[in-house]
Parts: sequence; C-alpha cells; structure tokens
Amino acid sequence: MFIQQVKKGTKLALTAALAFAMTACSSSTPKEETVEPVSILCPTGAPALSIQGAADLEDVSIEYVDGSDLLTSELAKEDGEYDIIVAPTNLGAKVYSESESYNLDAVLTWGNLYLVGPEGIDLKTASIAAFGQNAVPGLVFNQVEEEGLNVTWYSSAAEAQQALLTGQQQVALLAQPVAQATIAKAKENGKEFSVLQDLQALWQEKTGSEDAGYPQASLFVKADEQEKVSRVLEGIETFIADADEDTLTSAIDKAGADTLGLPNTQIAVKTWKQQNIRYVKGKDAKEDIENFLKVFKMELPKGLIAE
Repeated sequence: MFIQQVKKGTKLALTAALAFAMTACSSSTPKEETVEPVSILCPTGAPALSIQGAADLEDVSIEYVDGSDLLTSELAKEDGEYDIIVAPTNLGAKVYSESESYNLDAVLTWGNLYLVGPEGIDLKTASIAAFGQNAVPGLVFNQVEEEGLNVTWYSSAAEAQQALLTGQQQVALLAQPVAQATIAKAKENGKEFSVLQDLQALWQEKTGSEDAGYPQASLFVKADEQEKVSRVLEGIETFIADADEDTLTSAIDKAGADTLGLPNTQIAVKTWKQQNIRYVKGKDAKEDIENFLKVFKMELPKGLIAE
C-alpha cells in the first residue's frame, strides 16, 4: 500500500513538472512581429537609386514616376495612399504650406547637376543647352553661374542632351548619371566631351555651405506615420551608408536600370559619388533647407520638418 502511494505521488509530480516546462517554453517563445505594408512614390533618376534599401523589405511597394504632377497631387492629399513620397524639397515645402499632409523626414540627394562640353571651351561665349528653367536645375544654374551667358532653355533634360550631341548647342546642363552617359555616347560618335563644371561645388563657393550641394530631393512621410515606416527609413539609410560597387550593381540589376530611370548599371554605379546621395535627417539639415528655399523665395513652413 505504501509503495502504491509513492508511485502515484511520483506520477503526479512528473505530470506537473511536464506541464510547467511546456508552459515556460511557450511563454519564452517570442511572438512573430507583423509588419504593416508601406507604399512609396518616388521620381526616377538619382532619387530612385537612393531608396533601393527599401526595395527588398517585406510588404514594401514602390512606384516610380517621371515628372512632378503625381508627386504634387499626392503630397496634397490628407488621406493619400502613399506612406512615403520622395520629391523635390521645394515642392514638398510648397505643398505642405497648403495641406500639412507630409513631413520632411530626411534629405536624400544633394544635387547632381553638371555642365558638359568640349574641354577648354569658353563658357562666356559658348551656346548652352539647359533644362528646368523654373525648377531646381534652372534656379540653381542662375544662382551659381555668371549673368549674361548664352543659354537656350529646353523642356526636358533629354532635349538638352540631344541638342549637345547633335551640335545644336556647344555645352549642356545635365544631371548625373545622364551627364556621364552623354560623354560616353559622344565618344562613340568621335566627339570628346567632359564635365566642365560641378554646380554643387559652385553652390558651396557661393553660399559657404559646409558640404558641396543643396537639399535637392527629400523623403516625406505621411503625418503621424513615423513609427509605421521606421523600418523602411532605417533600410534606406543603411543602404546609402554601406553602398559599394557590389551592392549598387545588385540593386540596380534587380530593379532594372530602365525602371529606375538610369542609363545603365555600369554608369549609375560609376557616378554614385557624383550623384551626391546622402541620408541626412531633416532636423540636421534645417539650415541648408532654409537657404535652399530662399532661392525659390520661400520660407521654411512651420512644422514641415519631422522632429
């Protein structure tokens, strides 16, 4: 009788221990975190390359656009479908003054404008093809270049490029990586072109900024969605900080150079440094943003920059 009681007690103890172990195991197993879908709207070119750190993240969709019409209309929506919009800094500031829908979180590109033409040509007498007369390219050009230059304004960078390649104009204002692609194309046709001026360096000389360049394109986050998109912002920042030939080549090949609005992978990688892609938080670039907006005769809207 005594032996049976011991066996029964041992059985109960083992059962209790097993139950406790299973409970402890289940409670110590971390719950799988769910991520919320994030949608991004971004212009092609250097801005598109700058956000490739978001491309491989779970539940992140990116739409690339050419032109600013959709950027403008979406920035103005309080209930827009995009959580993040990359846009010209001045455009985002202007629309924010009217809608206060998207806050500037970080500056991504710091200018990629260059004058391209035959080495040694006198810019004071040369005919120059330029684009974006009333946008960033034109306003930066007029801010840093001497007055009285012989400039013909075209409606697009492609037209300015074509004017240079066909000999209609002697020099062209172009953005990297298109500037380098133009130099390569000219060489195929027996012409020797080179970069004559770096407008970002001229901006630094003119304004006394700490670094070359100006806050050309920025990343805007829908109001009150900072926490939701934090993982995406981290991915973008890390990609830019760690970018090298291999990571850039892989990202561009995966997305497709045409999709990103780049001439080809090789040239885009080669001109990474000249595209001036740097991730700088808006609050750390406030003075640069204020000075840049002055070129557009704009003041920094209160509340624009995310804290």
